[in-house]
Amino acid sequence: MDVIKDLAYRDRREAARAHLVASGRAAVRPLIEELLDETSAVPYRDIQNLLATGIGPDAYDEVLSALAGAEDEEARRRLSGTFTSFGSVERYREALSHPSAEVRNAAAVGIQFACSVAYGRAPRPGVDYARLIEALIPLLADPDPGTAQRAEWVLTMLGPGVEEPLRRVRADGPGKLRARALGALAAVGGEEALSPKDRAAVERLIRVTLLHDEAVPLDTCFTSWIAVPTGDQRSVGEVLGLFDARPATFALGQSIGAHDSHDGAEFGRVYVTPEVDGWTLVLGPWCDPADPERAEEVLHAVTELSRRHGRAQAYYFGEQGGGSAWLIAENGSVVRRFCASWKDDDAALRLGEPLPEERAACVEEGITPVGDTEDGENDEEWLDLAPYLAPHLAARLGVSPFDLGPHTTVHGSGLVALTPYARAHGRPSTGAYAI
Repeated sequence: MDVIKDLAYRDRREAARAHLVASGRAAVRPLIEELLDETSAVPYRDIQNLLATGIGPDAYDEVLSALAGAEDEEARRRLSGTFTSFGSVERYREALSHPSAEVRNAAAVGIQFACSVAYGRAPRPGVDYARLIEALIPLLADPDPGTAQRAEWVLTMLGPGVEEPLRRVRADGPGKLRARALGALAAVGGEEALSPKDRAAVERLIRVTLLHDEAVPLDTCFTSWIAVPTGDQRSVGEVLGLFDARPATFALGQSIGAHDSHDGAEFGRVYVTPEVDGWTLVLGPWCDPADPERAEEVLHAVTELSRRHGRAQAYYFGEQGGGSAWLIAENGSVVRRFCASWKDDDAALRLGEPLPEERAACVEEGITPVGDTEDGENDEEWLDLAPYLAPHLAARLGVSPFDLGPHTTVHGSGLVALTPYARAHGRPSTGAYAI
């Protein structure tokens, strides 16, 4: 069909599309061949749209067959994108049992796109969600790991109706589904959705894992933490007003920190490390010394911690270009607060004079030390360097959470605790976290 080539030309595109839609089933195979031709001048997304929404159901079977037989990654990607665009929920449900893992995975994605109720979406009218859930649950034990993971993700997006079927799996099996069913159940309804038996099992697993828990880097992409040179968790928690502390592994603390930092700043919960190389770290967005909502309370908390323990610090670091902030206090007085995030109001947070460690970092980078130029702390070279310095300064001044690992000397066990914010605004929601 030479008319397919006309799709590449703006003045011929609409006529070509109309002709191909009218051709129906006869145009499907040539369109799939064009879709898979990486040298074609026709944008492959235009062909995907034409097959899925122009020709529609008449193209479904051939696209499914081509996807099942695709031999390279790019072909699978293009065909999968076409397949998941049909929106044929009942056909997707049938395809969940297809012999091809690529088809099963794509069918699950198609259901996700068409039926997800995550982030406030309304249920799709006319869809039997209970039937979809029952069809997806067996894929939790799919021999293809990617498909099993996809099934778990999709189940968490289909609303509270998944909870009871997953609880039945947890109670009655089959055993091969139980592990992923637990993760999906926790992701949907949190700890509250688990049976008392499952909650007890999770707590037991944490206690057992803590016996051999090793430090891991606490990197959450948007990482905020308080650092105090003591192993006295009780004292740190008392000054900060923490409550309802529960045992937690390093992995659990990192997982919760990542969750609370990525899904909007969750101020109601923190992870408190055991003593690590003589320090206790408190991790979570609540500790951010530069957050507009938290800055003054963190300033007060760190000052009080330093009054009791001699020194205390708070930091923020955004790994994906989010900047840095640090707050250093000694013996009840603020020594330094600085924020470098390329925002106009950074300067309003500045307190104290540049630290020797800040000036040393400039020397190491071969730039004029901060404070030595006419513009002082507004020097352009310094403001280009400072957004990346929080982990470096934390390591120089004490312990950086990014540097923790098997080499770290650890005493005691970590905790997850609620903050005073949770008293005023309610307990944070729970979810599925690594242990």
